[in-house]
Amino acid sequence: MSERGIHSIVDDLSDTWLEDWAGAGVLEIEEYLAKHAAFLAFLESSDS
Repeated sequence: MSERGIHSIVDDLSDTWLEDWAGAGVLEIEEYLAKHAAFLAFLESSDS
């Protein structure tokens, strides 16, 4: 942080920040889709 209190984001970014961010997003989407698929399977089984 500078003397004026301004924080530089460059200090926080690693070389792999984009890959880490995208990987976490993909995992969350996969979890959501798995829950959605399980719910659809439940609905289909209750229709029978």
